[in-house]
Amino acid sequence: MKLLGKVGLITGAGRGIGRATALLFAREGADLVLASEVAEEIEAVKAEVRALGRTVVSVTADLCDEAQVVALARTALETMGRVDALVYSAGVAIHGEVATLPTKSWDLNFAVNVRGMFLLTRALVPQFVERRSGTIVNISSKLGKEGSALRAAYAASKHAVIGFTSSLALELKPHGVRANAICPGPVATPLRARNYPHEDPRTLTQPEEVAQVILYLSCNESSAISGAAIDVAWKGQDMLPTVR
Repeated sequence: MKLLGKVGLITGAGRGIGRATALLFAREGADLVLASEVAEEIEAVKAEVRALGRTVVSVTADLCDEAQVVALARTALETMGRVDALVYSAGVAIHGEVATLPTKSWDLNFAVNVRGMFLLTRALVPQFVERRSGTIVNISSKLGKEGSALRAAYAASKHAVIGFTSSLALELKPHGVRANAICPGPVATPLRARNYPHEDPRTLTQPEEVAQVILYLSCNESSAISGAAIDVAWKGQDMLPTVR
């Protein structure tokens, strides 16, 4: 088991990539703190993890709310004693033309995709530094490396994830803590399905495939990798479909 004796904290764990990562981590021996804004979803994943024989704590939290993020970190440290592997998988994708995009849509992309990530990382970095070990994996996107018409707000937020993660990696390098980002193309998740309802999810990368990359970056096999932004291959998708 690659994570036996480790504690993972996974946001966005109620569905998609977060859920797949939680179940993979549990099968690899990790005890878990799972966070989601949707109580029903996170409780369902909690039951699945518990059925795999792991200790698990679930926290319903709005990652746009600083007090709730601080409380999430506190709960993780008080119940588990530490966090060895942080995975920030929570995210939103709100698209539209720049000329007509509501300010609240721009702000929500950044609030969830970037601000929440910063708040949770800031709350947990001291314990990583104190123990001189740990891993952080942040979910960016293929659009974190390029632009796309009608997706400026989302792409800008995912560019910010990479910039934050690469800077964080340099900051934490002297303390033995690693930080990496992954950049998936289209993945068969509920978030993707809402934006592109006419796609066949069987043609897309599956959440379980992305979770394998996150596992690799969270265990000792990747001890020489930090500050990377790793692409996860597209399947059957040469172009982004039109936003509907």
